[in-house]
Amino acid sequence: MEEGGLGIRDILALNKALMSRHLWNVIQSNQSSIWVQWIAHTHLRHKSVWTVDAKGGSWGWRKLLRLRSALLPYIEFKPRHSDPTVFRVALAGRTFIAAKLSAVIVDGDWSWPPITDMECIEILHLLPNIHNGNDSILWRGGEFTTTVAYGIFRTPGPIVGWYPLLSGPCKIPRFSFVLWLAILGKLSTMDKPWLSHLGGVCVLCGREVETHEHLFFRCSYSRRCIRDLKEAVRFTWPNRAWGEDITWASTRWKGRHIVQAAYRALLSAIVYHIWRERNQRVFQHSERPSTTIARIAAEEIRQKILSLDLSDSVSTRGLYRLWRIPWPVRDTA
Repeated sequence: MEEGGLGIRDILALNKALMSRHLWNVIQSNQSSIWVQWIAHTHLRHKSVWTVDAKGGSWGWRKLLRLRSALLPYIEFKPRHSDPTVFRVALAGRTFIAAKLSAVIVDGDWSWPPITDMECIEILHLLPNIHNGNDSILWRGGEFTTTVAYGIFRTPGPIVGWYPLLSGPCKIPRFSFVLWLAILGKLSTMDKPWLSHLGGVCVLCGREVETHEHLFFRCSYSRRCIRDLKEAVRFTWPNRAWGEDITWASTRWKGRHIVQAAYRALLSAIVYHIWRERNQRVFQHSERPSTTIARIAAEEIRQKILSLDLSDSVSTRGLYRLWRIPWPVRDTA
């Protein structure tokens, strides 16, 4: 949502995150899982999950093993001095050598053969200390979750300043969706090349070319809708360029205050109903006055407010007064 989307997850990244949960269970040798025991018996066969060949086994198993390199930087190993765990060392030639920990641990400390390769020497300085007790494999920074794993596999985008306009307790999804399209300039307005055969003139005012900039809110009809909203619920709107207006609204109504959330929802409602009125005039040849559009938009947000379980507070009472909602008489008996 913060990156300008609708919060829809990347299905490929999500699939890798869910698969990594299974890989994490294998890495931890979770013996409570029958599936992990079956993997150890069928695919590992006393080998380490880090050194087993990724070319063998089923398609799903190969896919699972390909996630190892992505998870490795986030895994911390804490070996004990008698641990038989298989370890791996990456040499300069990118080959991997597998051995038992017991082969390089003497008297509870690391005991490596003479090494001259500088890359290997640097790796040795990064090795964890040997400790008594059970061996442990930890997730760096806390606990492994599929949410954390999803963050590893997805490619984050830049955060946009207008994302608060699409959130809040008063939002109505279909309104937020149309507002999102309007902000991105993705509504099928008449200025689009594939709609040029329709003439391009705004059907709401019949004067100028229909663009996002014109519809919201340079058009005389949409301006009247804003004016009617101001009279109904004191809705303030600067009426500058569409992009500037969105920046203004994102800054003014970005808080968690319930009144600000209601104004965000009202913006999405009026954008939705102006766009719907435009479509009705294009496809159904029916018209409604701006007062009707403003009244419907305000009433739908009013009904949304009434559906919320809001606590008795100064903010809630102010919101009810703004929307001219009678304060409910509560039974104190």
